[in-house]
Amino acid sequence: MFIEKTFREMLENRSEDLGEKCFMVEPVSGDRMTYRQLGEEARQMGECLGYWGLEKGEGVLLLLANGRNFIRSYFGCSYGGGVAIPANTALRADEIAYLLRDSRCGYILTTEEFAENIPESARGKREILDHGLWLYILKEEAPCRQEGLPGIREEDLAMILYTSGTTGSPKGVMLTYHNLLSEAGNICEGHQLSRDDTALCVLPWFHINGLVITLISSILTGSRIVVARKFSVTHFWEYVDTYRVTWFSGVPTMYSHLLSRGKAGNWDIRSLRFARSASASLPVAVLEAFEREFGVPVIESYGITEGGSQITTNPLPPGKRKAGSVGMPVGCRIRILDPDGAELPPMREGEVAIQGENITEGYFHKPDENRTAFADGWFHSGDMGYLDEDGYLFLTGRIKELINRAGEKFSPREVDEVLYRMPQVELAAAVGVPDAIYGEETAAFIKLRKGTFLSEQEVLAVCREHLAYYKVPRYIYFVEEIPQGGNGKIQRLKLLEMYGSGQV
Repeated sequence: MFIEKTFREMLENRSEDLGEKCFMVEPVSGDRMTYRQLGEEARQMGECLGYWGLEKGEGVLLLLANGRNFIRSYFGCSYGGGVAIPANTALRADEIAYLLRDSRCGYILTTEEFAENIPESARGKREILDHGLWLYILKEEAPCRQEGLPGIREEDLAMILYTSGTTGSPKGVMLTYHNLLSEAGNICEGHQLSRDDTALCVLPWFHINGLVITLISSILTGSRIVVARKFSVTHFWEYVDTYRVTWFSGVPTMYSHLLSRGKAGNWDIRSLRFARSASASLPVAVLEAFEREFGVPVIESYGITEGGSQITTNPLPPGKRKAGSVGMPVGCRIRILDPDGAELPPMREGEVAIQGENITEGYFHKPDENRTAFADGWFHSGDMGYLDEDGYLFLTGRIKELINRAGEKFSPREVDEVLYRMPQVELAAAVGVPDAIYGEETAAFIKLRKGTFLSEQEVLAVCREHLAYYKVPRYIYFVEEIPQGGNGKIQRLKLLEMYGSGQV
């Protein structure tokens, strides 16, 4: 359960209650931040933004890596009454220009490292702030300086976070303080987080998973975070040992990379209570191999940007975890719907629909999309799945990703699961590609673990053993890399582009 109604209230309470307790440590730089510094620096940034004319409800695009500058900037927007718009640091100028137009924001906060990605049209007025932060002011008229800090309420917009845009141009998900803090409370309840915990942050904060799961939820509980600039297989277990990490949130590709690396060596990882996996389905073979190798329970969860992150989770031990399931809802409700919107009984596959206080009120100025996505008071996720008799959710894929071979429709995840059964496979993904006879055929892309070999015939033999004939891949491609987004999720659309352009 959550108590505070806004970020400002939450930070002021933690600053008062926990004062000199270490909130954040960065292993590479050795930088540390206490809870008192967290509150003070957020307030200072809010006042600074007000000095440069930030008005209540105005957007500030953040082009920043994980670390102290992101923290002070993100929560500084809140103190100043602004709306934070975290952006993927890998975006190029044209992509950022789209976000600026769509969000109608008035400012950009970044550092010299990412300044070259700022479009020329936005480089008019720049101010150099403390700590290496650069502030771009996008207003045509001179900004009117704001005195003091504006009042903020729980129903105020706190953030606009853009979806990955797999079904078109990215859409801005509007999330209020109430959405985000109620969701953080759900996470704390579902994972039994406390002030004694230390989270290892390896996911970028410009995605909902890393931002809400590890950053905001940790502040809500008053615990500590270890901020790795990015995921590193080389240093992962070292950080767990050095900082006595109790949990982390990762994505399936990270688990595959850690397994490829092998044992934790001489590092002591017994402090880990659990490892969390979300953002994409974790193949059962990978989950089971990770638990065998490292002796750490993997808690598979399901989250969406539109829900402020987590929707369902498996319980912690000794609760019952089901391999292949993303668990049960915490703090929200789910239904499985048929194409006509009727609720389906257990074990029947359909679209996952969600209701709860954590669910966004909609996409920023996208009325048509909102009418479709929020029909009948439920958010229609576009994810396919089913509930079992115990209420555990099993995801089977995305509606728009289903492969349709001669009228036989199936999820590419079914093929993925079989591919990951082969120990030589580090990463794999199946997609549907055009076919003149059957409409679509299945293409499987495979990245092998270093030093291993696998033939096309061996892959097909395993697939034929475990899959119906129409699901067996027609094409097998061994590749050096499989494209992933900033959150580690495999990008199937880019695999389709590779196929269509003849890059494989």
